Amino acid sequence: MSTELYDGLRLTAHAPDLFELTRVISKRMREVFRELAVPVIARNVAQVVDDTEVRERDMGGPLHNYTVYRARKLWLDEQAGLDDRMTFHDPLRFSIVFGQVDDYGTRRLAYPFAGNRAYTDALMAFEGDGRPFFVDYHYQNQADRPEETRKDEWMRRRDDWNRLFDADDRETDGSLGHLPGWQLPDSIEGVFDVVLGYKDTTIDLNAHRTIEHRMRRALNRAATLDLDLVEVNGISRVLTRNRRIERAIELYLSTADGAAMLRPEPLPDARDLDIALSKLPPVYEPPAEAIARISELYREQVPVGD
Repeated sequence: MSTELYDGLRLTAHAPDLFELTRVISKRMREVFRELAVPVIARNVAQVVDDTEVRERDMGGPLHNYTVYRARKLWLDEQAGLDDRMTFHDPLRFSIVFGQVDDYGTRRLAYPFAGNRAYTDALMAFEGDGRPFFVDYHYQNQADRPEETRKDEWMRRRDDWNRLFDADDRETDGSLGHLPGWQLPDSIEGVFDVVLGYKDTTIDLNAHRTIEHRMRRALNRAATLDLDLVEVNGISRVLTRNRRIERAIELYLSTADGAAMLRPEPLPDARDLDIALSKLPPVYEPPAEAIARISELYREQVPVGD
């Protein structure tokens, strides 16, 4: 059986019992979720504020609810377009399972399923009296043993994980689904509840979606439309095209004209999204001459016949 347990962990003797450990994990992982949700909110709220076609839709109702719900819809539409098997699908997900591999409870393993490395980093930060609760216990049978891991330790990891998988048992089907665990109750659908459910929460949108980010996005989008680029096949060609556009933008911004170009106005504070529509910053429109020059810089990078 192919085994790739890159995120395998072992609980140390300093980790509490499973009931207490789950309580601790639950509290911290929900904090991490909210920390990760804030830049997602900022990115999508900025898109609502900065895109004319988005802002002009469904303008009925309180502006706060319109702005946040429209940002939420952008996020959900984006995620719905991703394949379930993709690593980046539901990037805020987190769950963890636990298993015991001896009769005395002295060897306990854990395996997290996380959409963001921040969750795993938070797990590794848990400690008691300065001693960690979790240590690395990864294993894979398609690669050589790491030099820092002894051969008998590597084989012990193999045997421990095989015991948890119990691959010969038809009921487990060679997976970890039969093990006890905990799953983050928050999900993509609840990301924007951080704003909707906590109106008094202070979220500095500009700290997570800077004027520089918003300006470069607008320039990228405008340059792409001006170039009237046809759809290209292959991820490599798409990435190459995007890199050339970004390079052209970088070159333009390094000139005197680029440095003097007007920037977008700051976003309103998250607590102030119920202001009147007329009080929102105007949609940022890059100057036509800037787009024309960026387009020239882009074409200068493209080899003949590309």
